[in-house]
Amino acid sequence: MQIGLASALALLIIGVVAWPLLVAARRRSARPAAPPPAEFHSDERRLALESVYEAIRTLQTDHALGRIAEPDFQKQLAEYRQEAAIILKDIDNAGQEQPT
Repeated sequence: MQIGLASALALLIIGVVAWPLLVAARRRSARPAAPPPAEFHSDERRLALESVYEAIRTLQTDHALGRIAEPDFQKQLAEYRQEAAIILKDIDNAGQEQPT
């Protein structure tokens, strides 16, 4: 009787300890695979480009409302355009590197 009770208790303890590990393993295996590195970087670059475009739109709005002086506007706009050009060049280079 005591051996049966000890065995049942041991199985219960093993089940309590193992259950979270089994659930975590199932979740990991059910998780979608990470995108390929080139695709991930492409999405990241596109988000960065959209961020620069949004900053340009905000800058233009602020300039139109008179919140930013002309010299500051021109300087900041040139910096944003240069940043956008760099990102576009990276996107273009990444597209050429990928096999078709």
